[in-house]
Amino acid sequence: MNLPDALAAIGQSHDALHSVLGLFDFMPNIYFYIKDRNLRFLWMNEPLRQHLGVSSVAECIGKEDYDFFSSDLVFLYHQEDNTIIASRRPLLNQPWIVPKRKDQRKWFLSSKIPLFNAAGEVIALAGIMQNLADDLTIAYPFGEMQAVIDYIVAHYQEQISVKKLVALTFLSSRQFERRFRGLFHMSSGDFILKVRIDAALRYLIESDFSITQIALQCGFYDNSHFTRQFKKKIGISPIQFRKKFS
Repeated sequence: MNLPDALAAIGQSHDALHSVLGLFDFMPNIYFYIKDRNLRFLWMNEPLRQHLGVSSVAECIGKEDYDFFSSDLVFLYHQEDNTIIASRRPLLNQPWIVPKRKDQRKWFLSSKIPLFNAAGEVIALAGIMQNLADDLTIAYPFGEMQAVIDYIVAHYQEQISVKKLVALTFLSSRQFERRFRGLFHMSSGDFILKVRIDAALRYLIESDFSITQIALQCGFYDNSHFTRQFKKKIGISPIQFRKKFS
């Protein structure tokens, strides 16, 4: 399905939707896109096209995440996309830590919604990623957690206590956990686990480290603890993931 057909199926005119979508070209630090249910791109706004080196909307149509991103990120993107399509529910304010260079990470806030046709079928999904690393002034109240996120990303290989994270804010322990969960729809402990699993995916694909080495490198107690948490989050074991994607 191409973009005009998708827009018509949603029940909107081609010209009207193009005008509305064009507004996203003027939103700095906002990456906006539409994918069909087969996860092929139908639309990208100008900031996202510039970020990915795409010169026009026509050039992005039919492209897939594999055309732009590493296999570990694609796996996570598709896992999330397919969950939204299957559940028919939006997924809002999800934090993503994305490698920029070997020694740098950028973090984004991602929200995605399913798009339905007149028959109530999910035919596409739309998403935005907000670059919180570059301009926190547009991201309040997420900015108050910047020091916390930075600390987790820098120290995920170590044991991280909630007490240490709370000390980076001006909140009590109870306020901190309530605020963190309210912003990111997960506990601080779940976020730490997410960062560790995401790092492990990169090591499994890009390195020759053993499973035990990766477990220790990513802050897990041992191989068994790592494998158990990895399988719970990803659905397959680290060895199976490496065989499939390495």
